[in-house]
Amino acid sequence: MLVFDCFFGRCEKPSCDGCLLKPVRSLRVMLKSRSMGDFEEDVPQTDEAWKKEVEKVLAGKSAHTKPQASGKRKKRLLVPREEIPWYPTINPDLCNGCADCKVLCKPGVFEPGPPDPEGIHRPKFLVAHPYKCIVLCDRCVPICTSGAIKLPPKEDFEKYVEYVDDNA
Repeated sequence: MLVFDCFFGRCEKPSCDGCLLKPVRSLRVMLKSRSMGDFEEDVPQTDEAWKKEVEKVLAGKSAHTKPQASGKRKKRLLVPREEIPWYPTINPDLCNGCADCKVLCKPGVFEPGPPDPEGIHRPKFLVAHPYKCIVLCDRCVPICTSGAIKLPPKEDFEKYVEYVDDNA
């Protein structure tokens, strides 16, 4: 049952350091990233190729690289970032401290909160740097296994962003 708890983000350990099931968590994060479109679409179809891919992930190497889109549209903010209240909120009652949000978020919006006084549960995560959040980015919401992360409606913030073609 420990493997399933780790895979589904319900582990009660304070940290993954020294845990034998850490590769299971890495596999879970990789599979979630793939489902969110971070990986190429050409997924290996044979069992042998899939096994090699899993071994690479368990060894800590990425099996795919992010595709480079030549005609990708970029966002340009129309007002200073500090004037745009776009950032996530975390419900501390729902957060299980799995740290998937911290692993996924490249700008570094999330940080662990204070440790559990009894030392039993993992620390809950907080939005430590809200204005580092990229406007209209919502990648952290689906990766949260407990559903603790919420964002404001995107429609209210479209007026702050202009899309420009990247011809570089």
